[in-house]
Amino acid sequence: MKTLTTLLLLLSLTLNAQEQKTLMPSIPKLNPQKATQDLNKAYQKEYAFLTAQIKSIKARTQAYKRTAAQDKTKLNQQINTLENQLLNLEQSVNQKEDDVFALERNTESAVDNSSLLKATITQAKSTLSEFNQQLATDGEANTENSDIEQVTNLINFANHVIQKHSTISKTQGSFFLQNGQEVHGDIIKIGNIASYGFSKQGAGALAPAGENTFKVWRDEDSPVIAELFNGKAQASLPIFLYESSIKSIDEKKNKTIRSVIDSGGLIAWIIVFLGVFAFVLILLRIWFLKKSSSSTEKILNKVVKNIEDDDMEHALLVASHKSSSSGRVMYAVLRNIGRDREHIEDIVSEAILHESGQLNRFGSLIMVVATVSPLLGLLGTVTGMISTFDIITEFGTGDPKLLSEGISVALVTTEVGLAVAIPALLFGNILSGWAERIKDDMEKAALRVINVFKKLQN
Repeated sequence: MKTLTTLLLLLSLTLNAQEQKTLMPSIPKLNPQKATQDLNKAYQKEYAFLTAQIKSIKARTQAYKRTAAQDKTKLNQQINTLENQLLNLEQSVNQKEDDVFALERNTESAVDNSSLLKATITQAKSTLSEFNQQLATDGEANTENSDIEQVTNLINFANHVIQKHSTISKTQGSFFLQNGQEVHGDIIKIGNIASYGFSKQGAGALAPAGENTFKVWRDEDSPVIAELFNGKAQASLPIFLYESSIKSIDEKKNKTIRSVIDSGGLIAWIIVFLGVFAFVLILLRIWFLKKSSSSTEKILNKVVKNIEDDDMEHALLVASHKSSSSGRVMYAVLRNIGRDREHIEDIVSEAILHESGQLNRFGSLIMVVATVSPLLGLLGTVTGMISTFDIITEFGTGDPKLLSEGISVALVTTEVGLAVAIPALLFGNILSGWAERIKDDMEKAALRVINVFKKLQN
């Protein structure tokens, strides 16, 4: 069946091929010579056309280059012109900026000079106010001429004051004694920088007491000043120089330890109490350690001698009669001297550990004081600064005396805290090292007793 199908298919294909051959037209034969001629003619025409096109393109290119070169030259000239204009404008701007800066500086200088002049006038008014100088009020015009006139008036009046107060004068007036009593008497003024007062109740060099009043500076100068007022010349005179009699001048008080601590307030006294407490503990610990260290060598020598003499009962008696730490360690060793060496060494370690509490007595308390004292000083500093800022908030910074209390608390408590902490820390560490050396000595002494006994046994 398949073979028949294949034969039918081949027959169909053969018939189709014959029909196509019948339908295709016939193609004429090609003439090679004529085709070559036609091709040459077409090539010549195309070559002539392309040559003409190339010539045209070259001509246009040359014309474009000439035009571009001319345009470039013109643009370069315009660019150079614009650059020159830009440079000129930048120079002009820089010059204007310099002029503006100079004007601003001159303006600021003028404002500063004006402020300085006004401040100078105000200060001069304040300085010359004690001489009853009448100057222009603040309500007058604040022109330059007005300021210059005020400065001129101030200078003229200052010269007048200098001439007036450059001489020595004697007048009648009142002054205060050191006990606060106001007396009337003679006053010698040396210009406006020093004065002397004399009355039946007292005399002496005078110091400003405020508001153009004076007070006797020192009572011990009274005999010398009395002779001056009686017309007797003196080789040297006590003198108190002052700048102004407006403000009161108080004699500086000598500071004492108590006054310094008082200025620190309650916290400073707490720190001082801790310091005294630490000092007592240090003395007690020194006494304990000295007693323990001095008895170790004595007990060791006696015990070793008794062991060498084979007198263990007397050695035990010597160790038991000593109430020191070394004696108790020796006694524990002698009681167990007959046991094996490892067991005895454990007993020595246990005995020394038991005595460590006695040797370390008060050491931790001393270190606590050394640690707490600067912290309390810091607390006082913070408290004082808070007080100072509260005063500044309420009263301002005009009067330094109002701020002195808070500043004293802030600084003094820190000073006292460090003054207590530094020696407490130093002695605490030194005594701790001493206690460790005593423990080592006790251990060495116990081992020596064991070695001496074991050597004699062998």
